[in-house]
Amino acid sequence: MRLAYVISAYKNLDQLARLVRRLHTDETNVVVHVDKKTDDQAYSMLVTALGDLPSVHLLERHTCHWGGFGHVRATLKGIRELKQRDVDFDYLILLTGQDYPIKSNAFIDRFFHKHRGRSFMLYDSLPTEWWSPRGGLGRIEYRHLRFYGHHVRLPLKRPFPKGLKPYGGGAYWCLSREAVEYVSRFTSERADVVAFFKHVDVPDEIFFQTVLINSEMRESVVNDHLRYIDWTRGVRPAILEVHDFERLRESPKLFARKFDVHHDEEILDLIDRELLSDGG
Repeated sequence: MRLAYVISAYKNLDQLARLVRRLHTDETNVVVHVDKKTDDQAYSMLVTALGDLPSVHLLERHTCHWGGFGHVRATLKGIRELKQRDVDFDYLILLTGQDYPIKSNAFIDRFFHKHRGRSFMLYDSLPTEWWSPRGGLGRIEYRHLRFYGHHVRLPLKRPFPKGLKPYGGGAYWCLSREAVEYVSRFTSERADVVAFFKHVDVPDEIFFQTVLINSEMRESVVNDHLRYIDWTRGVRPAILEVHDFERLRESPKLFARKFDVHHDEEILDLIDRELLSDGG
């Protein structure tokens, strides 16, 4: 099974390098985008750290603001890079630099071989009971601008792109080659939709769901993003620690987030030693 990864990161580039090396196999390609706001010296160290891996490619950097279109742009840039390099892959997996596998590469390979042709992504129609206020409609009905910690919502409503219904869900996914090719064609043909999403609030949780669930690919999408995430400790995902290890061991998911080596590096050491060391 030929896997490709797009990884988007902005901090802890030593942790990012560790993630890339953990995912790397002879059958794997990885494209990485690092936020242009990230320190140039740290980025140069990353380039050196990954320089011996020919199937790892660093994308041209651009600025990403939390909640803005930059994250979607990075993903689309990664898809274009794989296409331009004529990379042959069966699945594309979108991660952040603070994700980490909790199943071995061999297990992940077997999983996607077993479910070949299926894509994995959380989605729900908007409005959804999971988002507030108004089920997330405010994210799409108004133009939003985000820059350097500022968020501006313009007051006039606007119509959703013609022929589409809005869907939203988790920002990260595992897509089949066929689904990725559909996204690539769609973005080439519907520049109006791409332009619309440049002013959606947190568009990485809506763009790919809307594109795929409105398409003939819908029947191939499993409503599961295959991530272990703990939302019980606040409005954002909890940083996972050593005391979370048994829950990670018991989880059927393939990946978990989020981790921070400057907060708790031992949890990654435990995962490496106890969950990933035997090849699975």
